[in-house]
Formats: sequence, structure tokens, C-alpha cells
Amino acid sequence: MSRPNPREVGNVIDELANALQGAVGLIALIRLQTQTAMADVVKVEAAVGRAASVLRRLQPAARREH
Repeated sequence: MSRPNPREVGNVIDELANALQGAVGLIALIRLQTQTAMADVVKVEAAVGRAASVLRRLQPAARREH
């Protein structure tokens, strides 16, 4: 097996470093979007809970006990 060409190894390392840099940037973006989405999920969950509570007030008292 022959030794790798130093120039080719350098080019491969540069290309790999650039690809990893892009991946790190995308991961950071996904993390921020996920945090925002989770905050929205919590708000929607609270709104649905409030809506269910309001609807329960319309039920007759006998039905609420079951």
C-alpha cells in the first residue's frame, strides 16, 4: 500500500472540516427551532387545558361527578 499524497490528505481534511462546520451550524439552528417549538407546545397545551375547563362548567353537576 502506497503512502497517501500529502496534498490530497490536506484537501480531504479541509473538505471534511468545512462539512463539519456546516453541520455544527445546522445543529445550532435546529436546537433553537426546537426550543421555540417546545415553548409553543407548552402554550398550546395550556390553552387546550383552559378550553376543557371552560367546557366542563357547562356539564350538569351530576355528570361532573362521574
